[in-house]
Amino acid sequence: MKAYSFLLPLVLLLSLAHGADETAPARTGQGAGIYETVPGWPNYPEGKRLGNLHGDLAADSKGNVYIATGSTIQVIGPDGNYRGDIRTKGGKVFKGVHGMKVRRMAGEEILLLAMPRIKRVVAVKPDGTVVWQIIGPPEVPGMYKSRGEYNPTDMDVSPDGRVIIVDGYGKSLVHLYDKDRNYVKSFGGKGKEEGKFDVCHNILVDSRGEKPTLLISDRQNNRLQHYDLEGNFIRTIDDQLGRPCAADIHGDVLAVGELDGRISLYGKDFKLISRLGDERKDRRKASNQISPEHWHEGDLVAVHGCTFDVNGALYAQEWNVHGRITKYVRVKAP
Repeated sequence: MKAYSFLLPLVLLLSLAHGADETAPARTGQGAGIYETVPGWPNYPEGKRLGNLHGDLAADSKGNVYIATGSTIQVIGPDGNYRGDIRTKGGKVFKGVHGMKVRRMAGEEILLLAMPRIKRVVAVKPDGTVVWQIIGPPEVPGMYKSRGEYNPTDMDVSPDGRVIIVDGYGKSLVHLYDKDRNYVKSFGGKGKEEGKFDVCHNILVDSRGEKPTLLISDRQNNRLQHYDLEGNFIRTIDDQLGRPCAADIHGDVLAVGELDGRISLYGKDFKLISRLGDERKDRRKASNQISPEHWHEGDLVAVHGCTFDVNGALYAQEWNVHGRITKYVRVKAP
């Protein structure tokens, strides 16, 4: 009994000290769009980490989250634990993935990858099998002087199989292909007027309405543009964004990730619901060099990718050399 009495205060002291090191969840957002962080997500084994991030993330119907790092695509299971990397049958990893989505095609879920460094977009199965790819820009005389001018940053596929590619780091053109991946047309190009882009960084097919439409993140013009599937301009949804880079939809809610350190949430009518991670106005942000000692739980630094999972949790991936992802769960449903 004496030994037990001596150890009990020590155990309690150690438990309190450990608890003091744990990060408490933080809430962010306004009105009906309030979210709370899940500290410590994801969980890695010893020796593994996120590393340098300048990519995107996506989620499948099984609860897996895929993270495009500088050197690979990591797979995080529904329990938040690292499960491994996606590799080809030959053991090669997918390096330099910039934009990424999960879409159901021909009855199975496929990862869509945009890889500006090697000038291509790729459709790949979660087991690493490449289904198809589009290499290089459209072969249109005069459109590109050289292959080096083409740097695709994202792509998406419409419900009827059409492929849409944004050349965000190249000529700010949007390229449309049919379901057989034959080139159809291009639109956009550099400019500030409606129908033009200055870094069309992200493309998202919006299937919430009667007809699918396109949402395009016009990063340097600080706006989100809306088009039909033929490339006709519909309207500007928001021109007060902070360099939008990413977007995803869950149910009726649209999330737009902004490089200036914020996620904006909109309803089906495109009315603003809430803005996340933006409360601390004096925080360091919009740089990939911000180190962990300057991070604050729930606050965002430089959002480069965002996605919802199957349960509606929202993930923000930062552009950051140290690697940072924040998971949010909904407190009040938008």
